[in-house]
Amino acid sequence: MTDTDRLVSMEDLRRRARRRMPRVAWEFLDSGTGAETALKRNRERMDAVVMVPRMMRGARHPSTAAPLLGREWTAPFGVAPVGLQSLMWPGIEKALAAMARDRGIPYCLSTVAGESLEDIAKVNPDFWFQLYPPTHADARRELIKRAEDAGAKALVLTLDIPRSSRRERQRRAGVGMPPKTTPRLIADVLSRPAWALATWKRGVPTMRTLAPYVPSGDMTKMAEFTAKNLAFDLTPEGVAEIRDLWPGTFIVKGVMHPEDAERLVEIGADAIWVSNHGGRQLDIGAASIDALPGIAEAVGSRAEIIFDSGINSGADVARAVALGAKMCFLGRGFVWGVAAMGAPGAAHAEAILRDELENVMAQLGCHRLDELRERLA
Repeated sequence: MTDTDRLVSMEDLRRRARRRMPRVAWEFLDSGTGAETALKRNRERMDAVVMVPRMMRGARHPSTAAPLLGREWTAPFGVAPVGLQSLMWPGIEKALAAMARDRGIPYCLSTVAGESLEDIAKVNPDFWFQLYPPTHADARRELIKRAEDAGAKALVLTLDIPRSSRRERQRRAGVGMPPKTTPRLIADVLSRPAWALATWKRGVPTMRTLAPYVPSGDMTKMAEFTAKNLAFDLTPEGVAEIRDLWPGTFIVKGVMHPEDAERLVEIGADAIWVSNHGGRQLDIGAASIDALPGIAEAVGSRAEIIFDSGINSGADVARAVALGAKMCFLGRGFVWGVAAMGAPGAAHAEAILRDELENVMAQLGCHRLDELRERLA
């Protein structure tokens, strides 16, 4: 029996990934903040969304075609930006970018990912770039211009990190860049030989987009740079400045209130990305799925609606689309795929999600995505 035969759900990928990743990498990916009630709330509120199937609809082979921002994607889900992905599995950014290119779904690269935006552009010319704007105006302008020159099809400005959250679970696991070399870390890495070998071949994880600003390449200095210099005050005026600097499609990520969405559309956002950062920032915050309908109602006729936080399956994609999302993004889920199976796991995770979504749509009697709303209970 092959891995493809055994790993038939996203949860299967998650369990395998946990066994293959060092604890320090797993805790960075999997953790929330505080008591992690926001993580649980995202899951519980997603599970509370139920739908009613309709019979005799002949929807055995539904279409998952998803129009968004002037393009028709093959499915309403994409690869979310995740920082420090190279720590989770070496080479993962290029594997996911290539898969998204081949499968016709969106791919978004993080400012603090392990590959440079210029290198990712060579793999996937349709990539989006997620921006943590530097504090200094010159660096801010330069980074945005680099994204433009590389051909990024959208700039995704992230709002929902006004300051770093505590993420106590990560602290207990010794997460840091670079991780402190301790006997426990050494033993942990040695117990994960596939990860250790891949890291040895690729080199120490780093944030390659930011490398020009920290010439020594020292990861301690890199971490210090990000902590001090990726803290631009995102007031409405600050967002408007970035909108003015970016000539293309402008997406704002981390929105949880309709009034904020309204203001951002006035500033010039082409899409509003509803997200509570995967439950990693504010433990008492609302679930993203609960915020989605109000924001879709408020601005959905003037801006595209994108969603993340709590998407773990094709069924979750169907739920979010029914509540107003045009596109859903997964961060953890695609990492699970690559960590579980290596580079081929990127396509396997995508295939699981697509098959789950098609199956749910057929069971509900939906030929097209826009029919999902009619099946809400």
